[in-house]
Amino acid sequence: MKTSLSGPTSFGPLFLVVTALAGCEVPSDTQTRQTNVPGQTASTNGRTEQTGSLSSAPVLASYSDVPTAESSPSGAELAAVRSVLTRLQYDSFAANAEHCGYIGLNEAGQIMLTPINRGSEASCELPQIPAGMTLLASLHTHGTYSPYYASEFPTSDDMLSDMAQNVDGYISTPGGRLWHVDSDTRTVRQLCGRGCLPQDPDYRPEDDGPVEPMFTLADLRRWEQS
Repeated sequence: MKTSLSGPTSFGPLFLVVTALAGCEVPSDTQTRQTNVPGQTASTNGRTEQTGSLSSAPVLASYSDVPTAESSPSGAELAAVRSVLTRLQYDSFAANAEHCGYIGLNEAGQIMLTPINRGSEASCELPQIPAGMTLLASLHTHGTYSPYYASEFPTSDDMLSDMAQNVDGYISTPGGRLWHVDSDTRTVRQLCGRGCLPQDPDYRPEDDGPVEPMFTLADLRRWEQS
């Protein structure tokens, strides 16, 4: 999900200097794109489509029965995340829609992925969890570039969704950034910067907004409410 602005907004160099000192002023009717946990209804065009299963487990468990483990944005986990988000970036650009799923471990302790859901431009409903899977983190794209959305960093709702599920999260942006949500510390951190993942051909870096290497949940809330 990403923060929605009520009209086109340009974030040039002067904007970045000002917001570093005083925060960003956005319209008071700011809304956020939604990434929903299994069983919830997406807030905008809430129907989702399966884009293909990456998991071999056929039986679905209810969310309350799913165990979780600590995510580590390195090694095999990070390699798998980068691989799937690289593909989903292109899918998102083609469909003008966010895509989302989970990464976790199968019963043998090997990395696995859930099916990937395709949402709408402004939402994505997370898939059901295969039985036997231990969740590590959610993952989702921020779709395509738009002057109506602040897409290049996570939102407080991104963080709160992961915190509610007791998992971390990975988020890719139209500019090709990769972020990691740490639910324990309530922070989000850039794992790699602009262009480390595929970029939307229409992406405009001057509209990035106040991108920092790291944000706290409180930082994001202050920006969204300013």
